[in-house]
Amino acid sequence: MSASLDQLRAFVATVDNKGMAQAARHLGKHVSTVREQLNNLEIDTGLELFIRHARSMEVTSQGEQLYKSALAMLKEAALFDANVDSILQGVPDKLTIAIDSSLMESEIDNMIARITKAYPHMSLKLLTSDTMQIQSWILSGIADIGLMFNTLRLHDELKSEKAYSFGVQHIVPASWDLPAELDSDFLNDKLQISLSFLSDIGMRSADVTSHRFMLCNNAMQTLNLIKAGVGWASLPGFICQQALNEKQVQLYQATQESVSDWNTNIVWLKQKVLNPAMKMFIEEIHTLPTVR
Repeated sequence: MSASLDQLRAFVATVDNKGMAQAARHLGKHVSTVREQLNNLEIDTGLELFIRHARSMEVTSQGEQLYKSALAMLKEAALFDANVDSILQGVPDKLTIAIDSSLMESEIDNMIARITKAYPHMSLKLLTSDTMQIQSWILSGIADIGLMFNTLRLHDELKSEKAYSFGVQHIVPASWDLPAELDSDFLNDKLQISLSFLSDIGMRSADVTSHRFMLCNNAMQTLNLIKAGVGWASLPGFICQQALNEKQVQLYQATQESVSDWNTNIVWLKQKVLNPAMKMFIEEIHTLPTVR
């Protein structure tokens, strides 16, 4: 026996709407069409699915058993149709996105959620690491597209677009006793924690101002080190805002405003053709605020 999808749709709609007339309106079909599909389904299955009353229909115990299977089959059919549409649109069966771990925040998480919802049949893989590893993953084909700090110099095989910029602030341990008045030399003798990718791309001198420094490849780990009293650092505002609000760390700068802005880039291989999922990733990144 092979029940048609139209028969199952008529059956499910009749159960859900407790009558053929209501089911017909729900499906946009004539009542006689729904009646014929139900009759044929009962004939094909050899089951009595409904007890027919003058003004209503009562589903039988056999009908209740079949209802769950019919729902599952209709859901699978809908998934099949959606998968076909995805293939026709050029959506890949899998996509790997690499994001700098220091850029991960709730807005990025929400963006990933929207991509998975838009392409439910695509297997999505998310990788996080430091900036130089992101670039390596893209070059080796391990990742299809990535979001990372702007490195100024980019490999010839990579293509990039500016993503967004964000404010950076000077963050110091909450345990430090700060001068009553801002002293530009105060931090010079304090250990500075600098993000290691800046050193990797030859930009250490632009970030490091203290006489002593250490390197860390993760902004969240840097924040934890500041909380522990190890040293101070220039950190993205979105990384340290909660810690500032909870007085786990403190600002040491003239105003509450950012002392500088850093940029981020979206990168992918030049030879790779952008598929719809990659285009959505780029579009979603561009919807984020210009300055965070």
